[in-house]
Order: sequence, then C-alpha cells, then structure tokens
Amino acid sequence: MEEILLPAEILAESPSKRDGITDEIEILHRIFGCELICECGILLKLPQVVTCTACNLLHRFYYRVSLKKFDAMTTAMGCFFLACKIEEKPKRIRDIVYAFYYLWKCRRKHQGQLELGGPIYNGWKQTLVTIERHILKELGFSFYVIDHAHKFLLFYVKLLNGDYNLAQTAWSYLNDSTRLDLCLRYKSEVIACAAIFLAARKIQLKLPVEGQSTWWQAFQIEKSHLDQVVTAILSLYSRQKIQWLEPLSSPVSGVHITHIEYTGLSFDTTASQKKDEPPSSCTTKREDEHDYYYRNDNDDDDEHPDDIKKYSRRRPSSSSGGSSRKKRHHHRRHHHHSRE
Repeated sequence: MEEILLPAEILAESPSKRDGITDEIEILHRIFGCELICECGILLKLPQVVTCTACNLLHRFYYRVSLKKFDAMTTAMGCFFLACKIEEKPKRIRDIVYAFYYLWKCRRKHQGQLELGGPIYNGWKQTLVTIERHILKELGFSFYVIDHAHKFLLFYVKLLNGDYNLAQTAWSYLNDSTRLDLCLRYKSEVIACAAIFLAARKIQLKLPVEGQSTWWQAFQIEKSHLDQVVTAILSLYSRQKIQWLEPLSSPVSGVHITHIEYTGLSFDTTASQKKDEPPSSCTTKREDEHDYYYRNDNDDDDEHPDDIKKYSRRRPSSSSGGSSRKKRHHHRRHHHHSRE
C-alpha cells in the first residue's frame, strides 16, 4: 500500500464548508484537536508516531464529516485511541479518558476529580466508544500505511551531513506541521524537506549545493511545493495559543462530551492522587525527540488493554500446582477414611 493524498476537488470543499463554516474557523478547530492529541501523547509517554497517525486520522475524518456533527475534542480523543491500536501501542480506555479529562479540566479551569465508574466517567467512556465507531465507519475500516515525514527527516539530514541541532530543529517544525492537513495535500518527502529548509534558515546553516542543482532537487522536490509547505508552517506561528473552543455541534444532532454537565463534586480516583495532578500513567516531561519517535517501549504501559495481571486467572506453576494437587489428594483420602 502507498500513501494516499486527497484529490483537489475534495480539499477545496470540505463538509464543514458546505455547512457554512468558514475556512478560518475550520482551521482553528483542526489545530485545536491536533494540539489536544499532541498533549495527550506527551501525558501518556507514547512515541511521536502515534501522535502523527492520530492527527492524520483527524484531518481525514473531517473531510468526510462536518464539525457541526462531531466536535474537535471528541474526535481527537477517538482518533488518538484508534492510533494507539494502529501503531501497536494500545492504551486502556481508562487511560485515554483520564488524560483527555485532565486536558479538558486544565483548559476549562475546572476543579474536581473523575471517579472511576462514576456517571461522568461512564459518559466519557461511552462517547469514546461511540466516536471510535463513527471514525471507523467514515474511513471505511481502512487505514493506509502512512509514511510520516519524520521517517524521511533523519535520513535526509544524514545525507546532507547535518548535525544534531539541524535534526532537532527540523523535528520540532514537523511536530508543529501535524496541526495542518499538509499530510493530505503533499507527500511526506516534501514536508520533511520544508522542515529542513526552515531549520537551516533558523540556525543559519548553509546546506551543500552541487553545481547548479539545489539540495532539495537532489531529493526530487519541486520548489513550488516546497514554498507552499514552508508558508503554511510559518502561518502557524502568527496565531495565538488556543485555550478552548466551544463545539460547533449540539448534543442533539452531534456527538461530543462537553454536553455532560459538570456536577462540581470532587471525586478521588485514588487515595494517593492529588487534586490537580494528571493520572498516574501520565507525565508532562518529553524525552529526546529522536528517541521519542522511534522508541520501542517494553514497559507495563504497553501491555494489552485488559489488565491481565489483575483480572485474569493464571495457571499455577508446576511447584505450586503439584503441592496443591497433593493437598487435594490427601484431603480426599482423609475424607474417605473418615467416612469408613
């Protein structure tokens, strides 16, 4: 399978635009949803490939449905949950709900805790399951093999004899570019070269040139496409930070979680968890970007979503099993003699 780009006629008129939503408003909600995905990836300590896949799914989803039907935060939660499965980094529903609830609480400046099994938790959980089904349906249960631009970046930097500073700066530009639908308009190679172009200009590094050809021509990249991607990425930095966007959908016609009324009660998820701290499986500390994308975790967080250690019935070991069988056999013999 190869990378699938959307045709121009679909990109020109999205479902949200047909519903009367302006291009600027749609871009803001796309950026808002992708920012939530990126923050959740940091909280749950997942590789960058999960975040990139989730953002890709979100952009594809909104070329199938309108923002008036599905709000950005609910869609971001469903895309992130689905991306964890696609990239074989599954997380429990509980982890996804706690992480997004923490983000929602911080952005809305609410107080209180989320009680496991409580009415608010069950509402978020049901919404997550519902939006995942809608995403699967709209995307036809088909997920393309996505070669993210991060995959080409390190290879291109190595060919250009670039240093760590160039790779790190370009990596940051790529992370920011996931907020836009560039992955559906241009090939990943073009986006990677645009990030290198911006990084080299920022750190004032002159890249090698052979003869009359430039370095991006060696990668078979058109200058017009490169300029378009560079302009799009730079446009992100002229925008203000989005704290919160009210959903454009209604609880009746759409599916979103913000209509679940906040009761104002303080729930204690765990006795040791403090009031405004993220869930125990979350952290806000980002690791090195290169290792963060390609890291292959073998931690407990990467286990199957079902809590096998806690809930499954384990087969006893040979030593313990043998001793238990002897005890049962001895008990039967004793019971038999007592009856006689």
